[in-house]
Amino acid sequence: MKILQVCVDLDGGGIDRYLLNYCSRLSDIRFDFAIVDNKKVGILEKDIKNLGSTIYRVPRQTGNVRKNYQTLKKIMTENKYDAVHVHLGYKGFLALTCAKRCGIKVRIVHAHIANEPENFKQRILRFMFAILTKMQATHLFACGIAAAKWVWGKRAYKRNKVTIINNAIQSDKYRFDNDIRENARKELGLKENTFAIGHVGRLCAQKNQLRLLDIYKEIEKINPDSHLFMVGRGELQHDIENKINDLGLQDKITLLGVRDDVHLLLNAFDVFVFPSVYEGLPFTLIETQCNGLPALSSTAVTNLVKVGPCVNFIGLEKDDETWAKHACALTVTNRAECYKDIIENGYDLNIEAGKLRKYYEQAVQKVKRG
Repeated sequence: MKILQVCVDLDGGGIDRYLLNYCSRLSDIRFDFAIVDNKKVGILEKDIKNLGSTIYRVPRQTGNVRKNYQTLKKIMTENKYDAVHVHLGYKGFLALTCAKRCGIKVRIVHAHIANEPENFKQRILRFMFAILTKMQATHLFACGIAAAKWVWGKRAYKRNKVTIINNAIQSDKYRFDNDIRENARKELGLKENTFAIGHVGRLCAQKNQLRLLDIYKEIEKINPDSHLFMVGRGELQHDIENKINDLGLQDKITLLGVRDDVHLLLNAFDVFVFPSVYEGLPFTLIETQCNGLPALSSTAVTNLVKVGPCVNFIGLEKDDETWAKHACALTVTNRAECYKDIIENGYDLNIEAGKLRKYYEQAVQKVKRG
């Protein structure tokens, strides 16, 4: 079976890690990737290629709609895929249209986001594109109920037209280990009692890291022996660096860039702060819960992500000092046992990957039977 995955990039974000996780577990299926053309080589591209996948780059749709379409058409016609799996949500119309015209009978479109801030015009455009996208798709996926309803509509969800695919992880990989914690903290240069705050996410407006810096400023007042570590890169990199300098926190905040050892770094942290403006069902909070790391998330994130005692919620309207006090007060009694909550709630990769394989197989077999 050959399946083409269409996504933005492979640079370590939640969707990218989801793809690597599942594809690595479905080694009997040939996966190729069509990603947005850019000069940057994503951190996960090497791992994806090691699985035997080919990565194709296509031009951005903006200003290059025809070239985008023609490039996708060439990829699809030359490789004879059994299915295409598009991770662009309601913006997947063009890729799905191309797949349909290329004779690909299984066309899956996946929603990974929910409740993105939008004005009236943007809401109407989303609604219209969602209708067009659904017309070209044969199967609708979503990372969670909130994303299913927001992108594909409450009616589609209630009528069981949407399949929820959990953002599953390798629970054994993210399980807390005290020896790993000691080594990770040593590598980060942390003293034994330093309060380490962690954050993982693309440096962008959605993830709200500029607000995170203000929150940390208040944490530092409560606990001067603290340090903030931020994993990720993105368009707000320079703005964040400038604000760190303006706040005089150069020695208290470390930008770690994109890392492939997040599962190890989580052990080193004492709390995780996640002030996102909007999300679908964030992959990162599944990872932190598996690790038993206390997390403070904005209420913009669906509470369906909470599968155990590790995640706490607070509104973005609360001031920075309130956020800081909550973050400093969070504790988890037994971090090493929290991975069990992940398994029990359907987020263990070994189990969920088998379900996805079965879904792919049934969909492809059904169209072959006519």
